[in-house]
Amino acid sequence: MALWALLLFGSFIVGLTYNSATLQEGLAMVNKYRELFFIPVLMGFVSTERFRYWLWNAFIIASIATLLGSSLMDAGVLELNKLGDPCFKSRITHSIFIAFFAFFCAHKAFQEQRYRPLYLIAMAFCLYNLFFVVQGRTGQLVIIGLALLFAWQRFSGKGRLLAIVVIASLLALFVNFSDKTSRLKEGIENTQAYLKPVPEQVDSSMGLRYGFWKNSLILMSGKPLLGYGTGSFTKEYQHLVGDKEFATTNPHNEFLMIGVQLGVLGVLVYVGFLWSQFQCARQLAKPEKWLAQGLLLCLLITSVFNSPFLDHAEGHWFAVLIALCFAPIYKPGVPPGKDSPPISRPGL
Repeated sequence: MALWALLLFGSFIVGLTYNSATLQEGLAMVNKYRELFFIPVLMGFVSTERFRYWLWNAFIIASIATLLGSSLMDAGVLELNKLGDPCFKSRITHSIFIAFFAFFCAHKAFQEQRYRPLYLIAMAFCLYNLFFVVQGRTGQLVIIGLALLFAWQRFSGKGRLLAIVVIASLLALFVNFSDKTSRLKEGIENTQAYLKPVPEQVDSSMGLRYGFWKNSLILMSGKPLLGYGTGSFTKEYQHLVGDKEFATTNPHNEFLMIGVQLGVLGVLVYVGFLWSQFQCARQLAKPEKWLAQGLLLCLLITSVFNSPFLDHAEGHWFAVLIALCFAPIYKPGVPPGKDSPPISRPGL
């Protein structure tokens, strides 16, 4: 997995040799994806159980602080977000972080009897924040996916079926009776409008995304194998659409962001990076295996609707947690699966 991360980072460096943008723009893009290089470095630092224990606790403390800060902003006690959202970063970033923390708390509640009430309270706090306070649609999709994954991991047979019914029922109640569903309904309406025989142009974040994706695919068709080079996306996209008003620096899709710059080969490397996480997760013991699978699903969903490694906060967050989740199988000089180090117990 670490090698795939380095290979993808190296692909961006190779892309500097044929990019259609300036060298400065190309180097700026390489710097954006530096988190890929951090992954193998961080794995070396958290290769011992002691360090992983403290880093998991830091993750818990930071997540709780994020939730408390969001609540204080929602109550009007703090005003730290210029966009008006009750969160430290954007609602997209915030919702992704909190969705995974809810998944983490759910697993901890199952395995930690001593702290079970605290983890259940934290999980409920996360769910309320996701659906009634910040309402980031990406995070809402992530938590739905993680809830289904949790049911698959922890239950079997009738338990999984019951979990699906409960999740579907709660979502139906939320959509039909809550006054906090405007953005969710807007996304559904935008999707329906775009899927019509003659797609309708919708001036909203979801509507703009469909336009970004369509134009990015057009760009990829122009140079499908190697793309236009590192840092070329902004220039090539503006050249395609012509009008600066409709230009963008980010297609809000990691696969397309990589595809335009590095072509299909770059996308395959990113898919290989994701697949390597799936394979490495199978080498972990439970519950570390389950957390790693949840993080991978979180990254996959986020990559469809955003560009997580392009974005500063998400990129660093994913780099740290990927290293943290997969480090238990890492031991310098020892092949994976042989003489594996003791599995850590994340959290308090």
